Amino acid sequence: MTGTALKTTLILLTLSLLTGCKTLNLMQDKKEETLQDRLKAYQSTVRWGYPGQAYNFLRQDIAAKTPVPTNLNNVSVTDYKVIRLPDLVSENQAAQTAVIGFIFDDRQVEKTIQDQQLWEYDPEAETWFRINPIPEFR
Repeated sequence: MTGTALKTTLILLTLSLLTGCKTLNLMQDKKEETLQDRLKAYQSTVRWGYPGQAYNFLRQDIAAKTPVPTNLNNVSVTDYKVIRLPDLVSENQAAQTAVIGFIFDDRQVEKTIQDQQLWEYDPEAETWFRINPIPEFR
């Protein structure tokens, strides 16, 4: 092989490797962006919606065996603060911790719960699902 052919081959090989790395980074970036979107949707749902809607974020097999508590129609969420930012704990799992302030409408006493969330990425659905229990409002 001549010097020019060898240089050309090395350049092409390097470019193909860099393109492969870029593709992997774009896939990872998309997954992380999807996680951020999902966490924002969960926060908005818990903070401004009916707390029982949080159960829609559970992975389907977990949701099927997790009944929605009956007392949630008496709960108003007053605050939602992320106290531990999302952190990838493995390639397809992330954790986040939030503190949720709430009142029982019939008692008007504010309480807080800590919500330690564990999320898992589903590549087929291309989204994240919560895989640990939602804390009880009590």
